[in-house]
Amino acid sequence: MNRSTWSRVGLEIRITGIVAPLTALAAPLAGAILVIAMHASGATAGELDWAAGAVLAAFAPLGTAVAASSIVGRDSGAELVMTTTVYRWVLFLRAGLVVAAAALATLLDAVVFHAMNAWPVGQGTGGYVLVWAPPMVWLVALAVLIAVALRSPAAASGLIGGVWLAQLLMAHDILTHTVLRTQFMFMGVADRVPVHEWTVNRIALPAVGVAAVVVAGLLLGRPERFLGSDAA
Repeated sequence: MNRSTWSRVGLEIRITGIVAPLTALAAPLAGAILVIAMHASGATAGELDWAAGAVLAAFAPLGTAVAASSIVGRDSGAELVMTTTVYRWVLFLRAGLVVAAAALATLLDAVVFHAMNAWPVGQGTGGYVLVWAPPMVWLVALAVLIAVALRSPAAASGLIGGVWLAQLLMAHDILTHTVLRTQFMFMGVADRVPVHEWTVNRIALPAVGVAAVVVAGLLLGRPERFLGSDAA
């Protein structure tokens, strides 16, 4: 990237602030400390596998989604931003920087967990990415779309938290439904999942995420919707 691009990235990092990145990084960092502490205290292999799977497939995606949705509507100088560039790219850049930081931290978690033999049952080295990346893309995209559609990061965080909790509590019912199981976040750590269903799920989650980002981008094509909004 040239100097002006780096300058722009630096500006967006300063505007984004520290809260959103810390929110996104909290789960993978705290999760790493927890699993390492469990390993040091002599936890069983089953307990370590469960904890590692929970960090990678559940808590890291949730924290990242909440952080990404919090960025929508927070810019008090939105009118000035919109006169110089397309707002959707400004928003996607800010969210992308937060998601990239969380993704890197989660990938490092995966490498450390695998080295410790704290690893979801049935996952090989492909799980370095496939256990957490598809649900993270899916949940982040839905969170941003909801925040854009409702013009409310707070509402988006609440709804995304509800979706996450519903998937956790209704796992059995979701897995028995032909369509819903393609959108099950925790398929990467579920027990006894046929290979073809796991593959479909890992493809379907990011596919829906991409579609959600496209819709959010279309909604952001009318940035006047955010002027005077209380979505900060």
